[in-house]
Amino acid sequence: MDNKLLGKVSKGIASTVVASLLVFSQAGVSDAAEVTKKVEINPQVKILNNNVPVAGNVGPIIIDGTTYLPVRSLSSVLNKNVLWDGPTKSIFITDTVDPNAAKDEIYNLERFIKTKDAKIKELESSIKTKDSKITELDNSGKTKDAKIVELENAIKAKDAKIAELEKKSSTSTSLKDLQKQLNKDYGSWKSIAFEITLKGNKNDIDVEIEVNLGKSTNNKNWSNLSESTVEKFIKNIADDIWEVYEDAEITGEVIDIDEDDTLVDFYGKNGKVRDFEKHD
Repeated sequence: MDNKLLGKVSKGIASTVVASLLVFSQAGVSDAAEVTKKVEINPQVKILNNNVPVAGNVGPIIIDGTTYLPVRSLSSVLNKNVLWDGPTKSIFITDTVDPNAAKDEIYNLERFIKTKDAKIKELESSIKTKDSKITELDNSGKTKDAKIVELENAIKAKDAKIAELEKKSSTSTSLKDLQKQLNKDYGSWKSIAFEITLKGNKNDIDVEIEVNLGKSTNNKNWSNLSESTVEKFIKNIADDIWEVYEDAEITGEVIDIDEDDTLVDFYGKNGKVRDFEKHD
């Protein structure tokens, strides 16, 4: 406070004490300089907080026009705690805490902690879900990789089989060996005895299928065959030839050796029997 506050102080001050403060240097009394200060104790200065007087055991003092207020009296007004530490000659000023406000603060902090804990659990659960999904995707990828390897192995096996068939097809199987196999497979068909002969080379093969219709059994069974059945018979023989010689051009006939008569003419190329004719 300054002189303005002093002006508001009642003029009827009960007592005025004038103290002379003498400060002496260590050099001695002869060198001392005299200092005089005017001190007013209990100058009837009032401390009002929102127009309410503030009580205290120690009143203000005025020194040379400057008003000094007791810290402890002001502490209640300013909501401060004052602690005097004698050994260190220190004054500690701290904030006062409203118990209700402290409880509210603690409650709010507890709620905040619970909310944080719930959020942490939620994030941990989310991380576990993501980790599980990653593991699932990893396993799915491994399964797909295994499936791919399985398919690749299957393709390799098929390629090996194709190569084997191609190698087998490209081997020097003679017409004689093929002729022997055809007679084994078709020499007795529909209870009819046939003799198959192959001539030519792997690109151009003549097929002669001989049957003796002078035999009553052969004649009877041949007469009972439809044209489509005979055509299927010829086609099966041609397919077996193309399995070994796929580029072969086949020309053939079925001959009745009893009458020296041609019963069937046929021609095939590129895996198909193109011309077929059965004679009555």
